Amino acid sequence: MPTAEVAQQMTPSTYGNIGKVKTDLLPTGVAPTGRVNKNGLEVTEQLLWQGWEPGREYTKNIVLKNVQIKTQKLRYKVPSSRFFSTVYPKPIVLSAGTSFTLPITFRPLEKKQYEDQIQFRTKDGDFDIRIKAILPQTVVNSPERLDFDMCASKDFVHMTFDVVNTGDVETSIQWEVKEPFVIEPTEANLPVRSSCQFKVTFKPEGATVYEAEALCKYGVDGTLSKVTKLRGIGKYPHLLVSSPGKPASNLNRDNLEAAVHFGKTPVGSGITKWVELHNLSPVRAPFRVEHPTGVSRIDTVFHCPQKMGIVPPMASVRIPLMFSPNTVDTTSIDYFNIAAIGNISKSIVKCIGSSKGPTVQLSSSIINFMEVDVDQTGTRTVDIVNSSDVEAVYQFMIDCDESVFKFQYMSGVLKPNSQQTVILQFTPSHPINYYRRVTCLIHNQGPLFLDILGTCHSEMVKPAVLLKKHLDRFKMHVERGFSMYSPEQLNELLREGKLETDEEGAIRIAQRTRVTLLLPDMTEPVEMKENEALTPSIPPTEEYFNDGFHCDLVNFVPHVSTDVNLADFGNCQNLRVIEDKTVNVTNHTKGKVTVQWMGDGSHMFSVYPTVMDIPPLKSCSFRVSFKPNAPNQLYGAELECFVFYKSLRDYRLVEDVTHCPPWCLTVSCTGHTFMPNNETFLPRYDVNSPKLVFPAVNAKESTYRTLCVRNTGTTPILFDVEKDPSSTFAIKPAKGLLKEGVQIFLVKCKPAEVKTYHHAMVLRLNDNDKYSRALQLCGSAEAAEVLMDSDGVMFFKPTCVGTASKRTYSIKNVSRIPLRFEWKLNNADSKLLKVQPDCGIIHPNESQSQTWSFIPGGEEKYVMKPSLIVWGQGFTNNSSGGKKKQFKLRAVGEGSLGEIMAEEKYFDFSDIVVGSSASHHITLYNNSSCSLHYRLLLDQHVDGPYADNIIRSDNIGLDLETMEGVLPARSRQTILLTVRPLRRVTYQYTVSYQLLTPEGTVAHASVQEPQHLCHILVTGVFPIMAVTDARCYGSAIGISKKQLWNLFSLDNMNVCLDSDPSAEELMYNVSTRHSHRRRPPVYTRAILDFNFSAAPLDSEPCVVNLMFENTGTVPTDWSFLFPSDLHLELEYWAETGEFDEDELHQMKVMDNKLFSIEPKRGRMAPGDTQTVTFTYNHTMSGTDRLPVLLKLSKGREILLNFIGVTVEPERRYIHFPSNKHLFTPVPVGEQNSPKQVYELYNGGAVPVRYEFDLTPLDLIRQENFDQPIFECLNPIGEIPPGRSVALEWRFSPLEAKTYMIDVPVHVHHGDTAIITFTGVGFDKRVMGDTMPITDQHDLTGVPSVQSVAIPGQLVYLSRERVSFNNMPLFSLARQMVFVINRSQQRPVSYEWHVTSQADSKCLSISPVRGQLEPGGIGMCRVTFLAAGVPSFYDLDLVCEVTDEYEMEEYKKSLVDWEAEKERQKQEFVITENDLNADLRLADDVEVVERPSSRLQSLDDYRSTPSPDGELTRYRTLPPIKQKSSDEVKAEERRRKRKEKELWEKPTPPRPFLLHLGLTARTHDVQEFQENFPDDYRKYYIDRSLSEKLGKAVERKQEQMAAITNTIHCNQAEANIISGVLCNVLRGLLDDAYFHEAVRKVAKEEIPYFRQFGQRPKTAPPSAKESERQVGSRHSSARGTPARETSSREGGSPASLVSVEDGARGTPNSVESRMSSVSLHSQKGSVTAGSVPSSVRSAAPSQHPSRTDSRRAAQLEKQTHQKQTIKKTSEFGNSLESVLENTLLNIMTEAFSGEFNITARPRFIALPKRPSSVGSRTGRL
Repeated sequence: MPTAEVAQQMTPSTYGNIGKVKTDLLPTGVAPTGRVNKNGLEVTEQLLWQGWEPGREYTKNIVLKNVQIKTQKLRYKVPSSRFFSTVYPKPIVLSAGTSFTLPITFRPLEKKQYEDQIQFRTKDGDFDIRIKAILPQTVVNSPERLDFDMCASKDFVHMTFDVVNTGDVETSIQWEVKEPFVIEPTEANLPVRSSCQFKVTFKPEGATVYEAEALCKYGVDGTLSKVTKLRGIGKYPHLLVSSPGKPASNLNRDNLEAAVHFGKTPVGSGITKWVELHNLSPVRAPFRVEHPTGVSRIDTVFHCPQKMGIVPPMASVRIPLMFSPNTVDTTSIDYFNIAAIGNISKSIVKCIGSSKGPTVQLSSSIINFMEVDVDQTGTRTVDIVNSSDVEAVYQFMIDCDESVFKFQYMSGVLKPNSQQTVILQFTPSHPINYYRRVTCLIHNQGPLFLDILGTCHSEMVKPAVLLKKHLDRFKMHVERGFSMYSPEQLNELLREGKLETDEEGAIRIAQRTRVTLLLPDMTEPVEMKENEALTPSIPPTEEYFNDGFHCDLVNFVPHVSTDVNLADFGNCQNLRVIEDKTVNVTNHTKGKVTVQWMGDGSHMFSVYPTVMDIPPLKSCSFRVSFKPNAPNQLYGAELECFVFYKSLRDYRLVEDVTHCPPWCLTVSCTGHTFMPNNETFLPRYDVNSPKLVFPAVNAKESTYRTLCVRNTGTTPILFDVEKDPSSTFAIKPAKGLLKEGVQIFLVKCKPAEVKTYHHAMVLRLNDNDKYSRALQLCGSAEAAEVLMDSDGVMFFKPTCVGTASKRTYSIKNVSRIPLRFEWKLNNADSKLLKVQPDCGIIHPNESQSQTWSFIPGGEEKYVMKPSLIVWGQGFTNNSSGGKKKQFKLRAVGEGSLGEIMAEEKYFDFSDIVVGSSASHHITLYNNSSCSLHYRLLLDQHVDGPYADNIIRSDNIGLDLETMEGVLPARSRQTILLTVRPLRRVTYQYTVSYQLLTPEGTVAHASVQEPQHLCHILVTGVFPIMAVTDARCYGSAIGISKKQLWNLFSLDNMNVCLDSDPSAEELMYNVSTRHSHRRRPPVYTRAILDFNFSAAPLDSEPCVVNLMFENTGTVPTDWSFLFPSDLHLELEYWAETGEFDEDELHQMKVMDNKLFSIEPKRGRMAPGDTQTVTFTYNHTMSGTDRLPVLLKLSKGREILLNFIGVTVEPERRYIHFPSNKHLFTPVPVGEQNSPKQVYELYNGGAVPVRYEFDLTPLDLIRQENFDQPIFECLNPIGEIPPGRSVALEWRFSPLEAKTYMIDVPVHVHHGDTAIITFTGVGFDKRVMGDTMPITDQHDLTGVPSVQSVAIPGQLVYLSRERVSFNNMPLFSLARQMVFVINRSQQRPVSYEWHVTSQADSKCLSISPVRGQLEPGGIGMCRVTFLAAGVPSFYDLDLVCEVTDEYEMEEYKKSLVDWEAEKERQKQEFVITENDLNADLRLADDVEVVERPSSRLQSLDDYRSTPSPDGELTRYRTLPPIKQKSSDEVKAEERRRKRKEKELWEKPTPPRPFLLHLGLTARTHDVQEFQENFPDDYRKYYIDRSLSEKLGKAVERKQEQMAAITNTIHCNQAEANIISGVLCNVLRGLLDDAYFHEAVRKVAKEEIPYFRQFGQRPKTAPPSAKESERQVGSRHSSARGTPARETSSREGGSPASLVSVEDGARGTPNSVESRMSSVSLHSQKGSVTAGSVPSSVRSAAPSQHPSRTDSRRAAQLEKQTHQKQTIKKTSEFGNSLESVLENTLLNIMTEAFSGEFNITARPRFIALPKRPSSVGSRTGRL
């Protein structure tokens, strides 16, 4: 099939265009070399000679051009070869822009190639120019590669290319290439420097990649060759058809048809619709349109003008389809096949269309002119109405020139939905009754009939007036058989009573009449029934056509008739003598009739006689005359006569009952007078259709079509239609004269048998054969005939027992009549087979598919034989089309069983957010040979903290996309599982299946019982997160992590975040959590306080970093929403009401941005962390509150009350985070209840004195039998600014209940607060293990490892919380903490401090200070001493870290500043501005140093003694002086100038603070042994320490009692004492010598008092101890861990610098305890060592002859002494110290990397040593 080429690849093909010279080819003798720049000279690259001959001389020039801006001088060297020569070399000087031409001469001697060069030398360097002479060569240039890209299979694409001969000789070219590539022409001849164009064709046969090499042979005998690689890809095209604007997916999946509905179309017209052809492949797709039935059928009404075409790649084209119906009220169906090239794909287009004709009606079917006088005219009108949207052509079949009835329009055209009024005239010439039934033919519609009545009266004759009722009665009489009798006969029978009239006035037989003969002349009896119609209803077409002349049939016996209906006079050349024609009229009635012809002898055609009576059952002849008045004319007329019973001539002879209308007879007359040698007129006409196709009918049945011929000329047309010899086709009128307008013919087809008939109906015009026109007539008689698909065999796939497999089976109606069909099944097959639909109508040429269902009853094969019964729709059983025919179908099927399995037996959805959903696809596969109908079953099991009755009411949280379905054989099906957990529980689902038998019941076990498929696991979770770390700095730098944890209620917050949200909390997400209220509603009960503590006004902001970690398994979206974020902004007019106090406060806080959060929202993946910074600015004094909503998307809502306090500078304020405090539960019956701690924090800038009112404690003591329930051990005290104080309480319950007490706390010069203390007592016997005894470190969530990084932090602690757990009194516990410098560039130093002086009594750390190199790690040992009474300990150590790099910079800046300060003291400048210096204001502006950090100021306060609080009231006030505005401005300018002139003193770098929290709980020894028997052996209890500490406690109590004794004095005495003390203190403060003495005392070194210690009198210090002391001093100087050892042995300075003074004077401190331990250990060691030495010294002095008993006694004494020493506490302390230092040394060496402590031990085999008595003694 020829196809067009691709547009982008189309190039004009010229074969063998040899000699076409390319304009871009090389000129003769010039090489394709350009000019280049060499050292500033523009020269040619080389000289090339071509086309030379030996013995001749050739010269070329080298042009050198200076392209630089300076003059160049160069030299050249002549060619070395003698074949190239030039002028004698001489220097060449070239100015800027000038050129020099150097001629080169070539003199060849033989045919060979010559090469040489010329060397040029310039100042910038040398360069060469090649000179070359080459021989003639054969060079051909062709493309190296041609890529055809993709092409459709069986299609082809062209590509053209040029081959250029760039050589010096002419050559021939020959191509060799393999399929599917073709090169044309294959051979060509190429002259020199010419090109030839070739065309390559690529025609792939399949979908694959084609690569080939085209070999181009050229040169002499094709010895040279070049290869051009050809590449192309073959693709299969894919075409789909769709309606315009619709996707190609609307194809019918059953038969892949695209249906095009044309709707109802007028007959004779055409409609065009388009279908879109989509090319879904990347290549163009040629196609062709096939019409399988376009030739075989006679009634093809669908056409496709486009037979072939090309669809571009990935595009679509439109194909037109035309529908031109030719019969009325028929439905046509046809099919078109659109096939791609090579029949790779084929699409079917189904065309459906129906036809319609005009709908024309007359406004009235009868017109009565009533009574009209002779030669008068009556006028009536009738409307022709076209109620359709189709144009209609009409014609009244009457000759108005000869008839008494005349129509205004004989024919015409009616527009759609229009009407036309036709005027009728009645001009009678004889006094008789007139009635004529005029036929109105409508093109493409059945004829209409118009009954016209009229009565003519003359002066002598007056017949009865003919009315419509008479016509109706006459029609009734015709049916009843009374019309053949004359009126007088009927009147006689009426009078005799044999006849009677009915309700409508018609005659009928009287009911009482029993005679069989009504009239004497009747020879046969006539039996008639009442209201019985003897004549059936006649179709209009048959009523018009069956007149006895055009057809052999008549509808009923005529009353009168003529023997001919046409009088053809032919060609009448002699106008004077024309032979008349005879017409015989026969009377078929029982009465005499009168015949009255219209017209007279003046007409062209006339009848003689014009009137005559005819007796009953007789005939009379009439002569028809033709009298033309001109030659060469065509004549034609229709003569009209009226026949009536003679008794109706006068009204007096007529009775109304028997009055009947006359009968009208017509005779057509034709003739012409054309003379010889004169041709008739040339007919000019139009025929509406040259071919008439009749609808299919049964054999011997008639069908009709109309034919419309229009006279478009000015002369009449005489037509004559030849009769069909077979009488199959007939036409009316067959002959006549068409004067003007249109002539409508009614054509009849009556096939005799079942076959198709074709006839060429010849229409002879104007009596001339050359004007004849042949019209094709086609008709057929049809019988029921269908075409069965697949030769009447239908196969079913294997089907599961109890289910149905469906398939479609097509049948096609190959006849031209609509058929009814019905499928019949026998009894056995009806249980196995079902068809839908089992009956229906199938239109002609339609393929219809039925759906068959096969339902097997068992596992076996089945063969079924259903039958198809078809017959014609609407036809009788005995007709050809209505006769039933039977077609057999053979159906084959098989029953089977199978099972379903899942690809994944187990799937875990993991964690899914409650309220959301997750999906997963599970794959089910069926390996059996049959399709399985299944139903999936779900079983849910819930594992969670909810009750069963709650969970039981929940819906199943697993949704399956398909619960029931069909799984085809040997296939897989993917089902979408969607889980929607409703609660925070674990769901387990068991998915099973059950085979369904929708078409029956099967008792097989695999079908009845559910079968397991898979197991699904899903856990419902909520998005959660937790606070894993908290850090604070700024104004809250003195707050420990635990205090911060409690201030922010982080434990409760983590509990709330981990709990389940309520339904109200899940109602909104972050984006929709808005409200138009000023106070957004709160949907959560989780309300927590975020207490930012307190700080003075204008202090640093309180910055808190919280690390949130997504501890869940799903991502968490969180947001902190301020009230402004929750409030929905309204228009101004919508705001109502006034703002209350709380709303105004919130607005103030938000407007001034006192609280800020960064970031406010975020998203965390599982395991991710996010640091959120909370900032509180102390810019406005007062208590600030702000509700902030923490919203987790699809999770909890927590309302956080941000609380912050900003204290005025002079206000004394203690910050109480809460007015309630809960003590740790204490068991009832404890002898020594543990001490518990309640902390107070000073949030102001001045010290605060506090005092607890202990009156409520006394009251509750009296209520409990004078037993102290609550005891406050230090109710009075003072808190430094920004510091906390720990109040010691003891709670001793008497009963197992809850005690509550409200205790007022008085703040000196401040407010009073009431704190509610709550204690819980419990019975250990009842609670048991449910109430463990612990130090409560595990009851709080404070993390021990820092996770939040603080800006500028260099050093980190390995852990920030150290727990010593439960300890017995008088024992030691040790923990290791590492200080890590994570900076890689800066060294740091650190120093440890305690926050309270009392902490140094039980706590020590070693080393106290140290330095760390970049990336270094320091190891610190924390030692806790359990002393005093049982207590709870929650201590806080502070590690002060200093950046040594910044410290060095500070020291350098300080030295520079002091030098500058000294210079400014010595130097000054006097200017003109200083002339009036003494007249200016006093320069009393003092420039103070910038304040250091808050911590430094607190430390300064701590080291400075504070004056007595009572004396502050008597301070002198500053002088009251009001400065003027000028003075204020001047002072401010001077201050700024002073600050600008003076060099600001450098400030030391701010140290960074790290907090280390320690927790412990001490127990009495006996109590500890009872409660913790397994842990008791882990501690060493120093019994001697208990005695010393007990005495120290007693002394301290005595001192406290003496201190607390109040000395009473009166007011005057108090005033005197206050005044004296104030004066003394003021004098000391003003004394410079006193200040200097204080500074010296602070800097004085601590004396070393070790030499004043008591020495044992028995033995001097050993050498080992001296070495140990010296070593300890060296280690102390180096800052090594040995410093701790020296402190233990030699009593070094206090470990904690911040509490050195207190440690020195406290006998029960940790250091003093350790010193005493060292002393006792030394004594013990000396004593223990002296005994063995004496024994060893005495042993050799003994005489060997001593008895064994003495030796045994000495050994026994020695053993007793050893045991005594081991039992002493001094020996135990020494042993503990040795072990401690040994382990410390091991850790130190391992930490320093001296050995690997984790390495596997090595086993060394040593020889066995002999045992001896001495060795055994030594081991003892």
